[in-house]
This record gives sequence, structure tokens and C-alpha cells, in this order.
Amino acid sequence: MKRAVRKGPRNIMRSTLLVVGEGADDRAFVTHMKQLYCPRDSGISVKVEAGDGGSPGNVITHAIRKYQGKDYDRRLFLLDADLPPDDADYKRAAKEGYEIILWRPQCLEGALLDTLGEQVGEHESSQQLKARLHPRLDGRHTDACAYATLFTRQILDAGRNATVTQVRTALQPPAGN
Repeated sequence: MKRAVRKGPRNIMRSTLLVVGEGADDRAFVTHMKQLYCPRDSGISVKVEAGDGGSPGNVITHAIRKYQGKDYDRRLFLLDADLPPDDADYKRAAKEGYEIILWRPQCLEGALLDTLGEQVGEHESSQQLKARLHPRLDGRHTDACAYATLFTRQILDAGRNATVTQVRTALQPPAGN
């Protein structure tokens, strides 16, 4: 019986990235982006996790404990801007090697509506933005595949929202791969 021969480059330099969002919605959307931007053998290995929700401080504390001692080249927190972390949270995250990206305007849903070119009012709450976006998704907002129809690679590449662009850039394979 012949052994299957593995094709393709074997010595791809691999970069590792940990992305921790506030909740399951963040994990689902970033997983959708990962599927678009990080194909197998792209040179980047991305782990996407959901925090336990609650305050930004709780998400930061929990993730730091959970992933302490794990080796990642880069670590990101994706948090809502409507209740941003305080200075102490920023310092603690930086000390542990995490960058913080805030979903703007207000939250993930605000950033996604902005990506679609829709106006997001300062007066709108996160719940109102969720009510605007979630019915338009193809399934549950906690499933990565639900974002595929509205947020194609072409839409995400257009770069209408600065936060989504930051996340897309973080998911790009390292130069030279």
C-alpha cells in the first residue's frame, strides 16, 4: 500500500495569533473572517475565543488567566467601545502582551452596520444595533456561517470601517508567505 505524498511547501513560517472577543458573536464573526483570510498553509495560525462577557475587566482577567503560559506571537482583545476598558485594564493587558481593539461605533454590530455603509447614530444602544443587524443574518448570530452572505470578502476588503480593517489586517499572513 502506497503512502500518500504530502504536496506543497513544508517549511512555511507560521505565526500564531490569539483573538479574544467579549462573547459568542465576536467569536462567530472573527471565525468567519478567519475562514476568508487565513487558508490552510497561509503562514498564520489563529485561535478565536469568546470571553465570558461582563465588563471588559472581567474578559481581560479571565483570558489572561486562561492563556497564561501559552505561546502566541500576537494576542488581541476585541471589546465593545460603549463600555471601554479603564486605564488599569489597558496597562494589565499590555503587560501580558495583549493589544486591545475596540469595536466602533459602539459595538461589533455597529462596526458591521458601518461596514455595510449604514449610518450608526450615537444615540443608538448596542441592543438597538443588534436588533437592526441580527434579522439580516443567515442564521444565528453566534454561528460563523450566518455572516457569509452579508460580509463577503469584497465587502470586507472595501475597508469602510476602521475596526474591521484592523481585524482584517491582524488576520493577514506574515510577509513572505
